[in-house]
Amino acid sequence: MTARPGEVPSVADVIAEFRHAVVGGAPSRSGVIRLLLQLHENNALQWEREDVSRRDGADDHAVAEAKREIDALNRNRHELVEAIDAALAAAIDQSPSAPPTTESPGMVFDRLSVLVIRIAVTESAARAERPDRDTFDARLPVLRVQLASLQQALEALFDDVRGSRKRFVPYQSLKLYGSTSTADEPSSP
Repeated sequence: MTARPGEVPSVADVIAEFRHAVVGGAPSRSGVIRLLLQLHENNALQWEREDVSRRDGADDHAVAEAKREIDALNRNRHELVEAIDAALAAAIDQSPSAPPTTESPGMVFDRLSVLVIRIAVTESAARAERPDRDTFDARLPVLRVQLASLQQALEALFDDVRGSRKRFVPYQSLKLYGSTSTADEPSSP
């Protein structure tokens, strides 16, 4: 596998960008990293909306509104994962005869993004003056091991693709959001 210079950032660099974006925003970028940061921002917004939908005492209107926003964010998330995979597939030469991986790099980057957000939220809860902060503090080592393991797995995936031992198939969600009515189906001949 060969990548055009600057097209495929290292996994460690992406995680650092995700962490930076969680604490203070990210400068505008281009290429794959721009798509990855858009995915990360989308995931952070979806996390916030999911918190709203689960809040004790939230009225039905607020929950319904949050759920609609979550659906839109989830649709955007799938589109971004597809765009990330398409950009990576365009930037990387793969062996067509290599066996495929079980998940695409975009899907793994999506999981990394959510894990970075989960760690940031957990760190915040562990620092807060709250009775259960020790519980959150105890979760941090587990989350950090999960992050390191996922980073290692994605790096291994890229190494396997470079070595022609694996290839990835760009993700396509093909989800139907609200398109299940017969009005959206093609008519029969």
